[in-house]
Amino acid sequence: MKKLLPLLGPALLLIASPFSGHAQTVQLKDGKVLFAKEMRREGNFLFLKVSTPNGAVTDELVQLPQLERIDFGELPALVEARQLAQAGDAKGVLEITSQPAVFFRTYADLPGSLWPDVMRLRLAALAVAGTSEMLSELQKSWLPTGDPELDTAFRLIVAGQNDPAGARTAWKALAQPGAGTLAAGISWLETGQAALKAKQWREAVRAFLSVEVFVPQQRLLLPKALLGAATAFKEKGDHGKAAAFVHEIGADFPGTPEAAAAADLLK
Repeated sequence: MKKLLPLLGPALLLIASPFSGHAQTVQLKDGKVLFAKEMRREGNFLFLKVSTPNGAVTDELVQLPQLERIDFGELPALVEARQLAQAGDAKGVLEITSQPAVFFRTYADLPGSLWPDVMRLRLAALAVAGTSEMLSELQKSWLPTGDPELDTAFRLIVAGQNDPAGARTAWKALAQPGAGTLAAGISWLETGQAALKAKQWREAVRAFLSVEVFVPQQRLLLPKALLGAATAFKEKGDHGKAAAFVHEIGADFPGTPEAAAAADLLK
């Protein structure tokens, strides 16, 4: 996959498509609808292999100004990635969305692209399981999603690697009670980690539990936040509350690295 990243220009070919055997519906502004079995983009053109009603396959050339929308349908890889996200499996999400991320970057500016959907999953996973190499590749290949929540989260994640002081300032601004964005969740998580390192147990507990309270929908952030809360309670000497969070992690996120770490926490 790394070798594909330099090829993320407009001529990315179908070998990178995650839609094997799956047709995309291409709607044109003149009302015409095409069912594309294969598709590639070169500059301002789409080259399509289109299924006809009689079962034949024809070649079609579409200029982007003619395009109304592409309906990519439900991508099985994204269905599985959402299931993995619910289970708190960040590494699994990163692995299964790797190819869709490369593919949809080529179509990120076209109506109907699933680029925002892919990045909504990948950004949360990168925030908890991203390596420095992954974050560098993210920065090189990023294109705006059009969703302020996602674009803010991207800037925050990149700042954590490139500008730690600026990132800490952003955490304080974003980690506000009631904020329900991905960036806010990442900010509470990072604030909690910083408090743990500083042995500020009360501040760590408050930050970690804010993830569960204000952004419970960000399931990929929760295992790390709950483990952080359990650790802080243990260090405070409150073994009862630490044990409760250890149990919650094991029950809700079995098989994750955080569940394994939690199981060892009170030994």
